[in-house]
Amino acid sequence: MTSEKEPCARGMILVGFRDAVRALWSEAGLRQIAALLPEEARRETVDRQVLPVEWLPERYIMAWYDAVWNGPAAGSWKLFASFLDKMMDLGFGRVRKMLIGVIGAETMLEKAIDLWRHDHTHGVLRIKVSGKSAIATLHDHPYINTPVSRFTITKIYRYYLSLSRARNIKMEHKHEGSSV
Repeated sequence: MTSEKEPCARGMILVGFRDAVRALWSEAGLRQIAALLPEEARRETVDRQVLPVEWLPERYIMAWYDAVWNGPAAGSWKLFASFLDKMMDLGFGRVRKMLIGVIGAETMLEKAIDLWRHDHTHGVLRIKVSGKSAIATLHDHPYINTPVSRFTITKIYRYYLSLSRARNIKMEHKHEGSSV
């Protein structure tokens, strides 16, 4: 299934995916996504119970992005963004939302790198703060390889920061350098 060199993510992400799909599109949406997933990803993320603490290949996560995009989101950035927001509410948000509301944007930016490392085996997240602005960049990770996954990680971090009551958060994603 995975090797030490293969980028992996915590199962909590997929638990959030499944819950978000059910909340937005019911079991019919989950069946649609299952039909669009590669066989191994479907077997490991739909046909069996995913444990929040287990490590699963990032390629499963990216396959889900594509299946949601091409399935129930029907190629709509707005619908896809709604899915990501719901996933954050039902995954990450369940666990950390209250804490984030208390600690503030500055502390959240400091913790973002640790949170990345907690949920992902690979990739380097860098955050540069300048006054009231911050730029987060992700390096050496498969998420930078496709427009849908770049949008996803950008939207997720925008959402994460918005939980701190930060205002005027703008998001931009672009691809620079080599792919993983």
